[in-house]
Amino acid sequence: MEYTITRQKNIFRVSDKVEVMNVKEYSEWLQIKLNFNMKLVNKWTKNVHDAYSTALILPFYIDQDDSWDGAIYRQISATLGQYTSIPEDVFKSIFSLSTLEMKELQNCLTNSIKEKNASESTITNFFKIVKEYKEEHLNTPSVTKIDKVALNYDIDKYLRMLNDYNEQATRYKVQLLNKQESLDLQKQELSELEQLLKMNKSRYRSIEGECKYCHSNLTTEKSLTRLNLSNNFFEISLLKEIVEKNIRNLTIEVSDFRAQQNLIESKVDEISSRIQKSKELLTIDEYVKATAKNEAVNEMESLIDKQVVLKSSLEEEIKDLRKKINDLDKEKKELKESINKTYATLQYEIKMILTDTDMDELKFLEFKKIAGSGMDKNKKYLAYYLVYFNLLRKFGSYEIPFCMDSFIKNEISEDNAKQMFSAIEEFFFSDHTQSFFSIVSENLKYLKYQDSYKKVKVDGKILSEERYKDISLRFKLDN
Repeated sequence: MEYTITRQKNIFRVSDKVEVMNVKEYSEWLQIKLNFNMKLVNKWTKNVHDAYSTALILPFYIDQDDSWDGAIYRQISATLGQYTSIPEDVFKSIFSLSTLEMKELQNCLTNSIKEKNASESTITNFFKIVKEYKEEHLNTPSVTKIDKVALNYDIDKYLRMLNDYNEQATRYKVQLLNKQESLDLQKQELSELEQLLKMNKSRYRSIEGECKYCHSNLTTEKSLTRLNLSNNFFEISLLKEIVEKNIRNLTIEVSDFRAQQNLIESKVDEISSRIQKSKELLTIDEYVKATAKNEAVNEMESLIDKQVVLKSSLEEEIKDLRKKINDLDKEKKELKESINKTYATLQYEIKMILTDTDMDELKFLEFKKIAGSGMDKNKKYLAYYLVYFNLLRKFGSYEIPFCMDSFIKNEISEDNAKQMFSAIEEFFFSDHTQSFFSIVSENLKYLKYQDSYKKVKVDGKILSEERYKDISLRFKLDN
């Protein structure tokens, strides 16, 4: 599949999507297209995140300004400063040598072992409880002589009935108490209203009455204030009628609730009588107790069985995880050993072309600063980059075009130029994968097979203002 990727600052457009993408979205898209998921550890949070596109591209791009000083691959992009161990972790990921997968399996193993230990502890404790419970209830009455099926049916039926009736009785009792309290309050109000009417008629300044609740003397002012009334005969009479009506209604409701309560209580008595008279249920108490005890033991034994099954499953899971870890560890060690051998072979082969170049400074996956100066130092950088390019071709998890900007930053001798461009042709252009190389035209003479390469000549500006406007309209770039 071919895709067109257009970038303007931190905005990306790709040919198979209509909407624009930010850096994170583009990085996710690129990982999907490369069929590879690179994860790196954040330097500050220590959490693992999907890598940005710069990390995916880093091993394949050599910059003219930043790649030929300091540690190799280290200064290519400032955005990679958010990750730990750059560029080591990037190459480990591409070469399938990353330890993150191993750490995930180790975490799963640790969690499974903890869960298995907890299950073993539960089994041990439950066994102890069941044993003590059985020893404590050795004299529990036998229930084997009872028709358990019929008895269970009767027990369930009558207990449900008793439970329902008791719930109803409780509701009626609560409602009766509430209604009775309301009735008493209304009677108290009626009594006070009658006193008020009486005193109003007699034009007494105060009335003498006693509160049924606190036994304090009631005065006209107290009653009027409590009932929120003015000293008006008509208003008091009207409220008295309302209160009398409420008392009549509440009296009927109280009577109804008492009748219902009596009915429910009679039903409860009837059910209890049936239980007592039933010969099969004469031992119901003993049976229920024995059944409850047996059920408790059965439930614990059932839990033990479930824990035993869980423990067995966890043991299989632990066994499988350990095998995966061992296999993965062996696989990674063998792979690293194979890459190390290839690394050493490439060092030797490149040194045969770049003579007098010290390539013993850095071991595989060592990215320290290279010593030296001038073209001797540049030759070292080139040698190591060529080694990693060829390792990527052979062991890399994905392929993208290689790109190398000009490596000539100092004056170069004829011999050095011949050696370095010869190494480029042998180890950079040797593969059929797409590669980009920047070179000034006067150095083309050092390439033996230049006629077989596709050349793009760049004079002055790469893109004219007119062409930029044309392309902007075609790709809908933002100004």
